[in-house]
Amino acid sequence: MKIKLIIIALLIGITSLYSQNQDSVKRSGFKIKQKRESVNNWSLNLSFSDNGFGFGATKYFNLSKDISLTTSILFSGAKDDREFDQTDIFGNSLTPYKVNRLFMIPIINIGMQYRLFREDVTDNMRPFVNFGVTPTAVVYTPYNEPFLSSFKYARAKYTVGAYAGVGLDYLSSPKTAFSFNLRYYYLSLFGEGINSISTSEKKQFGGIYFLFSYNFMK
Repeated sequence: MKIKLIIIALLIGITSLYSQNQDSVKRSGFKIKQKRESVNNWSLNLSFSDNGFGFGATKYFNLSKDISLTTSILFSGAKDDREFDQTDIFGNSLTPYKVNRLFMIPIINIGMQYRLFREDVTDNMRPFVNFGVTPTAVVYTPYNEPFLSSFKYARAKYTVGAYAGVGLDYLSSPKTAFSFNLRYYYLSLFGEGINSISTSEKKQFGGIYFLFSYNFMK
């Protein structure tokens, strides 16, 4: 019986002491700061696909703790998967039947990103899914002209497609993160395609894209 009374007295004392401490903190005007979670602000991106190598940047607008609106711009080369390079006896690289150089300038991505498994994985590993629409300009220049001067004769066709993907952000510090994103793009030209090589035209510019990003957090 005495032991029970002692335990009850200790609990009452601890509760009273805690309440007094809380009251003193409030009266003193001090506030206990909670650590703010780092979120994506913007990133630099590299892409790899059957169309070639690309680069760009992304801006994030955080709507909630798990959902972000994303806007990005990406510049990438493009080619017909039926073309191939050859090297002559003098070491010069040639592409038989090639008539145009192709570029996707720019690929504009407007979409949403949703963070997955917040409660199940450590905070510095953040899996996500994303999806959106992607207006794109496909620019083509004559292959028989030197690279830089060929842009005087550049023409373009325009289309709107969509993408969906899955990825992972890895926070290396509170200010920076690395990101990998696997996306599938559907990008098809309206009407006629473009001849990269003289023997066929290309209408589909989508496919699987691997995006690697360096994120700046806030």
